[in-house]
Amino acid sequence: MFQAPTHTLVWPTQSDKSDPITRVHCQPLTMGQHRELSEKHKDNDTQLLRACISASTGLSDKEIKNLVTPDYTSIQNHVLELMNSTASHFIEGEFDNTAPSLLIPIQSDSGQQKTQYTLKPPTVATTDLMDTHTNEWERTIFLSSSCTGFSQSELERLSLPDWNQLQERLIDFLQQPAAYFHPKT
Repeated sequence: MFQAPTHTLVWPTQSDKSDPITRVHCQPLTMGQHRELSEKHKDNDTQLLRACISASTGLSDKEIKNLVTPDYTSIQNHVLELMNSTASHFIEGEFDNTAPSLLIPIQSDSGQQKTQYTLKPPTVATTDLMDTHTNEWERTIFLSSSCTGFSQSELERLSLPDWNQLQERLIDFLQQPAAYFHPKT
C-alpha cells in the first residue's frame, strides 16, 4: 500500500490559524490538478512549483513562506518526486505493464472504484485518428483514452505517478518495434 511521504519539520512553524505545524504530508496531485495549475501559472515556473506544493501539502502560500529553506527544500523534493516519478517507482514487487495497478485508485464515471486497468497498444487506425487532432494535448488525451478505455474525466483523476506511468508506456507503443514487447524468458 502506497504511503505518501511525510516531512517532520526540523524548524516547526505555525499555521495561518496559529496552530503548530510540525509535520507536512505530501499527497500526489492528479493529472487534472497539475494541468489546471500549469495553465494558470504557465509563464512562471516558481509560482507553478509553489502552487503544486500548496496543492500537495495543503499549506497556504503564507505557511509555505514561513518555512525555513531547508524544510522547504525537503518538502519540495518530496513533491517533485511525486510529480515526476511513475507509479512503478512506488509500487513494491512486480509491475504488470499490460494490466497496471493504480498507485492511487480512482472513482470511475459510473461510480465504481478502479484499482487497475488494461492497457492495449494502439492500432495504426488509432494513431491515424490521433494525428487528426489539432494539438498535442488533444492527441495525448485521445490516445490515452483509446488505449485504456478511460474517459477524459477519469484520466484527469489519475495521480501524476499513474499518469506518468501511462504516458511512458504509450511512448513505448509509439516508438518501439514489436521485439521490444516480447516477454522476457
